Amino acid sequence: MAKQPPHIRIPGSKSISNRLLVLQALYPGLKIRNLSAARDTALLQRALKGDGDTIDVMDAGTAMRFATGYYAVHTSKPVLITGTERMKRRPIGPLVEALRSFGAKIEYAGEEGYPPLRIFPAKLRGGEVSINPGVSSQFITALMLIAPSLPEGLCIRFDKNESVSVPYWKMTAELLRQLGATVKEVADGICIEALNKPKKTDFTVESDWSSASYFYAGTALTGKPVRLSAFQKPSLQGDSITEKLFEGFGVRTIWEGDSILLQKIREPEKDYRQIDCTRFPDLAQTLAVTCFGLQIPCKLTGLKTLRIKETDRIAALENELAKLGATVRSGPDWLEIIPPAEFPVAQPVRIHTYNDHRMSMAFAALQPLFPNMEILDKDNVRKSFPGFWGSFFF
Repeated sequence: MAKQPPHIRIPGSKSISNRLLVLQALYPGLKIRNLSAARDTALLQRALKGDGDTIDVMDAGTAMRFATGYYAVHTSKPVLITGTERMKRRPIGPLVEALRSFGAKIEYAGEEGYPPLRIFPAKLRGGEVSINPGVSSQFITALMLIAPSLPEGLCIRFDKNESVSVPYWKMTAELLRQLGATVKEVADGICIEALNKPKKTDFTVESDWSSASYFYAGTALTGKPVRLSAFQKPSLQGDSITEKLFEGFGVRTIWEGDSILLQKIREPEKDYRQIDCTRFPDLAQTLAVTCFGLQIPCKLTGLKTLRIKETDRIAALENELAKLGATVRSGPDWLEIIPPAEFPVAQPVRIHTYNDHRMSMAFAALQPLFPNMEILDKDNVRKSFPGFWGSFFF
């Protein structure tokens, strides 16, 4: 009998879990199954249940944005929302200004435009708000999540045509529709009507596609098959495009119920590739190491939001891939990687991860190619996938 490939259960989607937690806080009857085990999700859960005067979200950017929206409409006392020193350098001004425009009472407790924030009780009715959609989809989602709880609902107008990470706010729209809210996408934004009582109260979170992407990279680089679960088709997650993207790297996805079998069926062409990551920025690090490991020269574009993540991810990739022999160039929103003709496999190298979970998990796929490579601070994977190192068998 042929040996069966390893079967890994991927944790619940952090993106879906975090959105549902805010909706659960606004509509307490909601039940959530298969909630993500990610540290970010635990931090948001703690933030939404906070009964003190200070809420510390640490390094969880999603928790900062979503908690800001939630407390702007749902606090009976002043609260201070703060985080790590890195968090205090991540911009939040567009969200604060949008919330203020329809009545929120928010002050900056430090530098203008950045956390920490002091939020005071206010009675917000909703109405209409304008925001630049080209900065962060999480700002849009923070507004969308509170919209159905406002007496007048909320129309979110985009003041520019440019929009980043569109699938993420479209995921929010679909969850709100499942909840029972009326959501209308209009030419210049999105309008959400008030909802007093949810129609759906029981949600099961599908597994996380961005977490699955590291296993796709492992199969692409080693040829080893793996079975992953539990996924839904169609998926709410924009990162489900992983399946299509990795067809181009020779990986076939076979669906069997809620599980997927990944098989390497061919070696990909080595031609220069340009990939626009605007709609799936969380996959950029996976794509970068996969192209590098397969010795495919590439240029990744649409990376503007990567500059303001847990670290400057463009700079981090540039620094660490260069240690492995790559020639790397970068700009404000792009990264070009030219792999060497031969990898310096005998050379000991230490990969810094910059307190970024995605750096650790992406570079894990390169370990079989670089046996003398050491990934530093690898426990930061707890931010999104606490059991990663026990599951990643490649």
